[in-house]
Amino acid sequence: MRRSEKRKYKRLPIKLDLLCRKVGSAGDKLYTGCTVNVSPGGLYFETAADTLKPDNLVEIKLSIPPTVGLLEFGGRISAHARVLRANSICDSHTDSNLSPDRYGVALEFCRPPKLCT
Repeated sequence: MRRSEKRKYKRLPIKLDLLCRKVGSAGDKLYTGCTVNVSPGGLYFETAADTLKPDNLVEIKLSIPPTVGLLEFGGRISAHARVLRANSICDSHTDSNLSPDRYGVALEFCRPPKLCT
């Protein structure tokens, strides 16, 4: 029996480099990550940063690779988003001596992302 999908938007499994910073934080600390999936309503990404908490407001920038017929030279997309959840990712296949802790972060866009100029 299939469960009905309750999400408003379909997720696309796409890996994009991501920069993130908390809005209104005292410092301009940037966190890096990589998206796991993206939709018009938000995204999910993995990062080594463990400081992002639910309800934090963040500004993100996504690096878009060059795509023939779409974005010939690549580009960057920027958006403000709210952290929905942030959890430690346990990977039994990863040797903890070789890999730092990873965290999965789900974001909901406050407004649709925009192409940076």
